[in-house]
Amino acid sequence: METNGFFNCIIKSLCFCALLGLDLSSASTPYVGKIYPGFEGSQMKWVAYNGVFLLSNNSVFALRFYNGLDVASFFLVVIHVQSSKIVWTANRGLLVRNTDKFVFDKNGNVYLENATSVVWSTDTKGKGVTSMELRDTGNLVLVGDNRKILWQSFSHPTDTLLSGQEFVEGMILKSFPSQRNLNHYLEIKSNDVILYAGYRTPQVYWSMANDNGTAIKEANGTIFSASIVANSWNFYDRNKTLVWQFRFSRINDFNATWAINDVNATWAAVLGTEGSVSFINLERGAMPGPPPLKIPKNSCGTPEPCNPFVVCSFDIRCQCPPALSSHPNCMPQLDIPCNSSQSVVEMLYIGEKLHYFALGFVAPILKTHLNGCKETCIRNCSCRVLFFENTSGNCFLFDQIGSLQRADSGSSGFTAYIKVQIGNGTKGKKHVASIVIISVLTDEMHMRPPMSKVVQMLEGLCAVPEPPALVQMSSRLYSSFFKTSSEEGISSGLTVIDSVGLLPDVELSGPR
Repeated sequence: METNGFFNCIIKSLCFCALLGLDLSSASTPYVGKIYPGFEGSQMKWVAYNGVFLLSNNSVFALRFYNGLDVASFFLVVIHVQSSKIVWTANRGLLVRNTDKFVFDKNGNVYLENATSVVWSTDTKGKGVTSMELRDTGNLVLVGDNRKILWQSFSHPTDTLLSGQEFVEGMILKSFPSQRNLNHYLEIKSNDVILYAGYRTPQVYWSMANDNGTAIKEANGTIFSASIVANSWNFYDRNKTLVWQFRFSRINDFNATWAINDVNATWAAVLGTEGSVSFINLERGAMPGPPPLKIPKNSCGTPEPCNPFVVCSFDIRCQCPPALSSHPNCMPQLDIPCNSSQSVVEMLYIGEKLHYFALGFVAPILKTHLNGCKETCIRNCSCRVLFFENTSGNCFLFDQIGSLQRADSGSSGFTAYIKVQIGNGTKGKKHVASIVIISVLTDEMHMRPPMSKVVQMLEGLCAVPEPPALVQMSSRLYSSFFKTSSEEGISSGLTVIDSVGLLPDVELSGPR
């Protein structure tokens, strides 16, 4: 095996320590293949070897302490040596310091401990563990008598699956959190393989059954397990009969040597922070040939390729809907208390001919008309966003959403609204403008609302009627009474209104 970046890093560490005059005689060298009960040590013990303390027999994989963002904090990981790709992590939730210990005690339990508690453990005390092995497959195992496997990292995956690793029903692959602190999950459920976003109410965004790239072998098969074999992801029933197959790397005649090496390589399926599953040839590096497929194939098909409420199109081109463009980062205020009166919230129009990833995986709340869908969302405390399909009358309600998409060509798509507080959005402005127009354009005094009614309208205590039809006017309108609301406060008095500036505010507030 050629000298690679991983070992170069170790060599540089040794040289650096020597230059500083550090005593390396107390540093322990990495073990190869296996370790035994009674073993313990901290990152400081193997600092000269970049935290590596156990190598597989052919140095394909290493068990080591790995720096987090804080240089003094560490994960315990299994890493592929040649590619420096982490394939398993023990303590994702709680990192350890460089003086905290990895312990393989004489009772057969393996754990990480900090100064006050156990951070991670295999929970194998008293089960007859005789050794820990790191195999060239990347599997970290605890074995007992007759080499029986009592615990293995392959049964506790984090965000990565390796060639030959069996992923069975009940296991969950979990991504590291995204920039917006969203986790993504992969699991076998209800005879399907699904990806879902970890919102308050989980939302599915991909399933194997709905993937057009899936080659179905047995239409009536029940999925129980999955594993990477050669250049495909295979799905089996309990009898190991092939049910589905997903080919992520194409065999072609362009480069026969590349194709053969690609099939025989060690592959990793990685659930990334953005929510897609990537297939990585750990041994290939940069070589010719088409890149492996991703799941989902469409870059806009993950939950948040753009910010929430932003429309993703043309392979991650992000555009804020015009109705939300005045909000910072296209994000309206969503923390509406459940005890808020229905009179102080409204449904703000986002757009039409839209699509949302979760709509293909959930049933509508009800069939109704658009106003019925809006009223249902207003009355439902947890509802924040609705999608309405005009052709079917289907109404979908969500308490949280990610990015939006444009509807496919030829599809009418969905109309979307978001629940906002009156006064924080555009409706307050619309109401004020409506009241002004009613007062100004109603020539008959008896048709103008009394001042007490105007006050109730401004305070949101009663509905504001539609303004009368516009008639021929001069370009400037005068009102003897005009009231505006703003962050600075409330003002009243003689106001001059430019009709050109007023009309767009009224017309562009969205359909009622």
